Amino acid sequence: MNSLRNDENGSALMAVLGVMAVTVVIGLTITAATVNGLGVTSSNKSLVQSRAAAEAGVAVVAAGLSGAATCPATFASAGNPKYSAAVSYLNAGGAVVSCTIATQVKITSTGTSQSTGVNGASSGDTSVVEAVYPYTPALTPGIVSSGAAIYLANGANFNNGGLIASAATVPAIQVKTGNLDCDNNTTITGNVVVVTGGISLKKCTIEGDAWAFGTATFPPPGGTITGMLRASGTRPSGQPLVRWDPTMPMPTVPAWTEFGYNRNDWVTSAGVLFNEVVKPATSSNCALPQNNGTSPVIFNALNCAGVSDSGDVTLYNDLVVVAKKFDFGNSLDFVSSNPAIARRVWFITPDLAPADGVATCSPGQGAFTIGNQLNVVAPVSVMLYTPCAISTGNGFTWRGQMYAGTISNWNNANFGYVGIGLPGANLAAGTYTPGGSSGSPSVLGALVSSRDLVG
Repeated sequence: MNSLRNDENGSALMAVLGVMAVTVVIGLTITAATVNGLGVTSSNKSLVQSRAAAEAGVAVVAAGLSGAATCPATFASAGNPKYSAAVSYLNAGGAVVSCTIATQVKITSTGTSQSTGVNGASSGDTSVVEAVYPYTPALTPGIVSSGAAIYLANGANFNNGGLIASAATVPAIQVKTGNLDCDNNTTITGNVVVVTGGISLKKCTIEGDAWAFGTATFPPPGGTITGMLRASGTRPSGQPLVRWDPTMPMPTVPAWTEFGYNRNDWVTSAGVLFNEVVKPATSSNCALPQNNGTSPVIFNALNCAGVSDSGDVTLYNDLVVVAKKFDFGNSLDFVSSNPAIARRVWFITPDLAPADGVATCSPGQGAFTIGNQLNVVAPVSVMLYTPCAISTGNGFTWRGQMYAGTISNWNNANFGYVGIGLPGANLAAGTYTPGGSSGSPSVLGALVSSRDLVG
C-alpha cells in the first residue's frame, strides 16, 4: 500500500514539473514576444522620427537656397528635429561644378531620431533623404565672368609658336567669320570652333576637338588634332588625326557682343561705382598710369589719340582703361601690389557702330599693339576687348580673355585662360545690357526627384 502511494507521489511530482516547464516556456515566449514587440515598436517610432527629421532638413535647405546670395555647402540643426545636410551643385549632366555655373542642386539630408530603438533595434535611428531641384545661381553686382578664352570676329593667324591654354567648358577659341591659321610650333589646349571659314595647321597642335565650316588643311610638315575633327569635305589623308567625325554637332558661337563705354556699367561687388579719371583732349597718346590708387579706377583716355605705356604697372586695385587704341612697348609688366591678392584689368576699345553683331573698327581707332615681353603676372588677370586687331611682338604672357576683331600677328605667346567678363555682357550669348549687373538672388525650382538612401 505504501509502495503504491510512493509511486503515486512520483507521478504527481512529474506532473508538477511538467506544468512548471510549460509555464516557463510560455513565460519565456511571452517575454521574448514582449521584448521583440518593444524593439519593433521603438524601431518604427525612431524611423518615423528620423525620416521626418531628414525631410525637415531638405525643406529647410531648400528654403535657405532659394533667394540666397551665397552658395552654402552644409546645414545642421541646433536642436530637434536633428538633421545635417550637404548641398552638391551640379551641371545638366550631373557632374559636381562650381555653384556659379550650376543648373541643379542635390540636397542630401541625414535625420536622427529623438528616441532611439531599444534592444538592438537601431535600424530606424537615422534616415537619409536625397532631393534634386533646378537651380539658378545668385549673381552679385559687378562683372560676371562669361565667354570663351579668345573670341575673334574676323579670323586669326597664330603664326610663330607659343601656348594657348584653356580649361573652360566652352571652346577655347571661337572664330565667327574668316579662317584660323596656326603654324610654327603653336599649341592650343582646348577646343576650337571656326564658324564660316577653314582651319590650317602647319606644325600646330590642337589638344582638343576642332570644328570648321570650311576645310581643314595640313600644309607640310602637317599639324595635329588630338581630339575629333569635323570639317567640310572628307577626312584629310595622311594626317595624324585621332578621329574624324563629319556628324559632330558644331557648338553654338554667339554673334559679336556690342560693347561701348557706359560709365554706370562699372560697379564693384558691393554696388559702388568705380572712380573715373577723364583725360583732357590731346592729339597724342596719353600715358598709362603706373598705379591706380587704392580704389577701382576707370582711366578714360577717349579724348587722347590712344594709350601708351610709361613703364611697369603696379595694381593696388582693379583698373579699367578705355582708349581708341593701345601702343605698348617692350618689357612691360603688370603686377599686383600684394602677391596674395588678385587684381583685374580691362583694356577697352569701344565698338562705336550701331548694334549689328559685327566688330567695327571705326575711324580714329586702331589695333591693340604689344611690343616685346609684355607680362601679366599672377594673380593679375586682364580682359581685352577691341573691335580692331591684336598685333603682338616677340613674346608675351597673358592671363585672362581676349575679344577682338582679329589677330594679325602672334609671336611666342603664353596665354592662360582666366574668366573675367564685361559688365552687363553675356559673352556666351552675345548680349549686353547697359548699366551692368545689379545682382540677383539664387532661384530654386520645383522638386525634380526625391528618394530614400540607406542610413
